[in-house]
Amino acid sequence: MIIFGTGRKVVGQTPTRHDCSYCGQQASVGFYYQVRYFHIFWIPVFPYRTITGSQCMHCRQIREGNELSPQLLAEAKVEKPRPPLKYFSGIFVGIFFALLIAAAVINERNETHNYLKDPKVGDVYGVKQENGRYTLFQLMQLHGDSLGFRVNNYEVDLSSQLSSIRRDHGDDFSDEVWFYAKDELKELLDDQRIVNIRRP
Repeated sequence: MIIFGTGRKVVGQTPTRHDCSYCGQQASVGFYYQVRYFHIFWIPVFPYRTITGSQCMHCRQIREGNELSPQLLAEAKVEKPRPPLKYFSGIFVGIFFALLIAAAVINERNETHNYLKDPKVGDVYGVKQENGRYTLFQLMQLHGDSLGFRVNNYEVDLSSQLSSIRRDHGDDFSDEVWFYAKDELKELLDDQRIVNIRRP
């Protein structure tokens, strides 16, 4: 369940130096600035509006936006602060996690290339088969440029589901060994049919 919504917070105030047009008290009115923002799980994502208002410290009258006189509104805009960076926290968190995911993808890609160049018995390949489904190949034998694999007995529809085979059926491989040349495996990698390679 994702909890999201909007919030508001006063982010700035000015000294009381204007006369109140309602109660007549002198130098009793100051400006305040209220940021309104969108949040997810109460973490501010981005501000979408800053409200400018005035309040009389004597009669407590509040006016906002166009309720202010043009003169006061123009003066208030001059002192209007920018929303603090913390109200962009959600964006920064999103960028951070996006960079982490990108780094993980690049690392897995490099790892897969390196393992294919220097294969070891026991390596487990995530492979997209000709039927479009995904399964695991376990490297069992090395004979020069030929690699012998056992194929897992289970298949999944998505590459992201390969982890479930590793977790629940990591030992369920057929007894038959299938041989592939290194050049064939390189072609499978170039065609993005080898998803990843895990080394125990």
